[in-house]
Amino acid sequence: MLGVVGVPGALAQSSTSPSNTSLSKSSSLRTSVATTTSGLTYVVAKNDSLSGIASKAKVKFNDLLAVNGFKATSVILPGQVIKLPDSAVVNAASATSTPVATAPSVASGSTYTVVKNDSLSGIASKAKVSLSSFLAVNGFKKTSVIVPGQVVKLPEGAKVTAISAPAPATPSRLQVVLDFVKAQVGKPYAFGKSGPNSYDCSGLTMAAFAQVKVSLPHQSFSQSKIGTAVDWRSTGVQAGDLVFTYSSKNKSQISHVGIAISSTQWIEAPYTGGSIRVANLPTAEKIQAVRRVL
Repeated sequence: MLGVVGVPGALAQSSTSPSNTSLSKSSSLRTSVATTTSGLTYVVAKNDSLSGIASKAKVKFNDLLAVNGFKATSVILPGQVIKLPDSAVVNAASATSTPVATAPSVASGSTYTVVKNDSLSGIASKAKVSLSSFLAVNGFKKTSVIVPGQVVKLPEGAKVTAISAPAPATPSRLQVVLDFVKAQVGKPYAFGKSGPNSYDCSGLTMAAFAQVKVSLPHQSFSQSKIGTAVDWRSTGVQAGDLVFTYSSKNKSQISHVGIAISSTQWIEAPYTGGSIRVANLPTAEKIQAVRRVL
């Protein structure tokens, strides 16, 4: 699957389709059924989840997984392009929609794997092609975001051998955990659940560390005994740390856990009726313990 970037949050047809159209991030989905053979894709936006995309496109969650070869636990990232199944409901023609020009052809399926510090203009320069043709063949704008490990298309005439890129580095175990938990943002809280469509607080942390074969119990108090205690008041909190808070009813009992994504923020499944979210870390008087598992 090509990790192509377009307008975040937009549903778009393949750049090779003569009727290529796109929706802006703020546009609502309208009625028009298309098949996977037409190359319809969806560009992942910030806070998107697989279940949320399935809902937007009005397709079955399992169908979305199948057409992309995903699992329910697969991680998606902003800017990534995923395929839509046959029954996807996408944009309908309107008087204001403007067809996108057909993109230049790609020579022999030539692609380039983005590496750290790459830019759109830099890749075009390496490939000895114009920036405009490189943008067009991928359906990019000059402001499109690319991320390391993403595969982009090269237009016809590209000097492929001149820019052959090394294989992307395997992400660290910590990065795998963080990528997973970030991909769950927006999914609903549900007591006793550990995914893939909903989680409670300890179910979320358990599922995140399961991505790197670390087994955590499905209970916040029990998780507070795992790993190494962190003297967070003096050394601070680091990304990947489990942060535990007291119960509002019993100030000496742990009742909640989340995963720090920086020294100031965490991701948590907060409460019934809420959704998994990024929030500021609790205040010092609310934090009971911090544990480092990796």
